[in-house]
Amino acid sequence: MHAPRDAGVIVPDEAQDAPLSRNRDFLTVLTGQGISSVGDAVTFTAMPLLVLALTGSGLVMGIVGVLQTIPHLLVGMVAGALADRNDRRRMMLLADLGRAILTAAIPASIVVGLPTLWVIVLVSPPMAVLSTIFLAAYTAATPALVGRSRIAPATAVFEAVYSLGYIVGPIVAGQLAASVGPAATIGIDAGSFLVSAIALALVRRPLVPPPDRPPTRIVADIQEGISFVARHPVLRPLLLFWTAYSIVSAPLVAILTFLITRDRGMPASSLGLVLAAFGIGTVIGSLLTARLARNRAGLLMIGGNVVRGAVLAGAALSPTLEPILGLAFVAGLADSVVLVTYISLRASAAPDDLIGRVGSTMRTISVGLQPIGLLAGGAILDIVHGQGTLIATAAVAIAISAFALPSRGLREVQLRRAAQPG
Repeated sequence: MHAPRDAGVIVPDEAQDAPLSRNRDFLTVLTGQGISSVGDAVTFTAMPLLVLALTGSGLVMGIVGVLQTIPHLLVGMVAGALADRNDRRRMMLLADLGRAILTAAIPASIVVGLPTLWVIVLVSPPMAVLSTIFLAAYTAATPALVGRSRIAPATAVFEAVYSLGYIVGPIVAGQLAASVGPAATIGIDAGSFLVSAIALALVRRPLVPPPDRPPTRIVADIQEGISFVARHPVLRPLLLFWTAYSIVSAPLVAILTFLITRDRGMPASSLGLVLAAFGIGTVIGSLLTARLARNRAGLLMIGGNVVRGAVLAGAALSPTLEPILGLAFVAGLADSVVLVTYISLRASAAPDDLIGRVGSTMRTISVGLQPIGLLAGGAILDIVHGQGTLIATAAVAIAISAFALPSRGLREVQLRRAAQPG
């Protein structure tokens, strides 16, 4: 994805002191990512529709999802170490250019008559590698972009703007998928990667590691990041919670695709509306969470997951589109509470010289294990279809919060104190 999904090194004082509304580089990146998010949301909606149209199989949707996530497990920690020693802006820019080319290959396969499913299989892993590099560099760059004291509000703004794309993108994707086909629709995403790259090229502030960082071996860098997370009283339980959350969340779009288009017999445009309603909820949730997350942030995150599980169960039992739309909106609110709190806690708990590796260590494990959920969800879909799979997913989500609640490290953590280990 293009999503800004967290935050590196504090440089000029203006990064700390300038309000976000007067931070030129922040606004430039925000604009690029906002446009990019529309393309991201288009692919988010069109890809499962395309795979389902080509194969009719939930399991194949899961396999494609695995191809899009397993590279995170293989290269995530290396990407984090590289981000802590290289120019983060250049890493992000090159990753976006590469993803633009690879994404364009999917609609191009229709034009030249290549087997589209095999093109998806071939381009998905390298696209995931580039996504891992982008996210690692972004994680390391955000404090330099906005100042460490503004990580939480900047994260909330990024997530709100990104979520706006998930209001427009699914509607556009649903309509275009029905008229020109989902493969051609994905071409929008290629253009959005180019916009993101142009925005990054216009950033003037140096997004680089501390200049006095001593030379080290990359293996030692990776080990240092793993060790820091393993010893930290907040990051350790946070990683366990987020990994479980990520595994359960991984097949949700495939499940909703199956539920709406096959179980309920609704058109692809209905899926677009549901995802758009979710996007509206995430925009509002992102802005609210910036005000709520300071005190008992972990408890807020755990509770948000309970709410999300409950509304997913309600959506599974709803026979018509209208209640599903309302429940999708509430699910978006709850999802933003969980996501923004998690990102803010993770970024605040890591020192500047380790922030890229901390983010990538946690992302490598959480995203790298998503194939478990993707394959399990896809296989269950082929057996009990969308409704039964969504109910099971909701039950597991609530169980995750029940297991996390006894953890004092999560239950009592306050965002402003997250960086104080021990």
